[in-house]
Amino acid sequence: MSRVDLADVQGNLLRGYRSANARHFALGIGDPQGAAAFVADLVSGDEKRSPQITTAEQWDTKPHYTLNIGLTWAGLQALGVPSGVLADFPTAFQQGPAVRADAPDPDFPDGVGLGDVGESAPSHWVVGGTSTPTVHIVLSLYTDEHRHQRIDDISARLRELFASRHLTEISAHDANALPHGQVHFGYRDGIAQPQIEGSPARQRADKQPPARTGDFLLGRDYTNVYGGNYLGSLPPALGDNATYAAFRLLRQDVHSFEQFLLHRGHRWQLDPELVAAKLLGRWRSGVPLTLSPTAAQADPAIGDAHLNDFDYAPGPGHTTFYDDVDGRRCPIGAHIRRLNPRGSLVMGQPHSRRLVRRGMPYGPPLAPGAADDGVERGLVGMFVCGDLELQYEFILRVWANEDISTHGLRDTRDPLIGAQPAIGGEFVVRTDDSRDPIVMTGLPRFVQTRGSVYCLVPGMGGLRHLAGG
Repeated sequence: MSRVDLADVQGNLLRGYRSANARHFALGIGDPQGAAAFVADLVSGDEKRSPQITTAEQWDTKPHYTLNIGLTWAGLQALGVPSGVLADFPTAFQQGPAVRADAPDPDFPDGVGLGDVGESAPSHWVVGGTSTPTVHIVLSLYTDEHRHQRIDDISARLRELFASRHLTEISAHDANALPHGQVHFGYRDGIAQPQIEGSPARQRADKQPPARTGDFLLGRDYTNVYGGNYLGSLPPALGDNATYAAFRLLRQDVHSFEQFLLHRGHRWQLDPELVAAKLLGRWRSGVPLTLSPTAAQADPAIGDAHLNDFDYAPGPGHTTFYDDVDGRRCPIGAHIRRLNPRGSLVMGQPHSRRLVRRGMPYGPPLAPGAADDGVERGLVGMFVCGDLELQYEFILRVWANEDISTHGLRDTRDPLIGAQPAIGGEFVVRTDDSRDPIVMTGLPRFVQTRGSVYCLVPGMGGLRHLAGG
């Protein structure tokens, strides 16, 4: 296991901040000298000069704000990175999500790509789209107080820097945590984060093996699950301890989701909460169906520390674990099983498509039972990985949206984030009675993409390199 220099890694990658508020700034670069000076400001160590980028170093007292920065390929180009270095970046990062949404894939000619079609197409995005200004920098500010004065005060300081360094604020996107770590669909979120070798993150019991450091961080002597390193030909001065992140705005149709639960529960004589659990693979409390398949009340033995301590089949170290091969406990097409098959061999090498997910809801919650108020609400997400195409894009293109020739998945897409057909999608629920299997039809699209940007998140040394020192 490689030792990670936490002082050289940006925060929120290996360990989540668990903040109450966030504001993500999409910025454009006016001139390379001003942009380099801006980056230098952020890593100067002089708090009076500028708010500072947060590292992954552990703290005794949590700071009153945290700050992270990512740069797009166009941003690196605008900053003056040499063309030879720019050409060495992976194609997916160079092209960005708006182009990748329409990029044909010969391996999946009948698929819908990343699912960004119809209302989710880049032409409708509010950031990163085909009709919006080019984003060069994504700057993310987090605070913990429930009032907004602090985040506004720090934002004011940052905006003064934007102006002085010739940066244009294209847009700003606020997010605020909901009680108990929930998202707008009512589920507790952020449970199944990969445990990364060398990470200081809080460790939950987990039947999955630790993820390789090289699956997330570039350079150094890290190795990924394939035995290589995702740095490629990039100069170590820029790439060491960097990673990639997909910034994504996702609208959630809460009213349609709750109506679907009620209607399908009535149609099939199921508790709507069981329908919700089957769609996700967990009860809304976070308890996995594999461990508690019939009762929404968690077994007392399934505490917070054990919410991720399961698999879908026996494996190394848990050879007698319950084999849910037919999906009677957790449907094979459930969101968390589809996007993280754990020890199940669905396609490719097991445990090779992991992501770090950092998300926070935006918009006000919709009261239970309320009519659709027309207010937009959803999730601001950062999806972190060492290779955007092999990890992030593969999960969206194949596991979420492809008609995989696997029992329980054929003719379906992910029930929560999949781009469902115009006539509605299907979702299969296995039971132990004469109705088996239940095929729920008319599944609408519950999540629409509102924007997306691909970023390189450099290490601290990489940021100093970009700043010219």
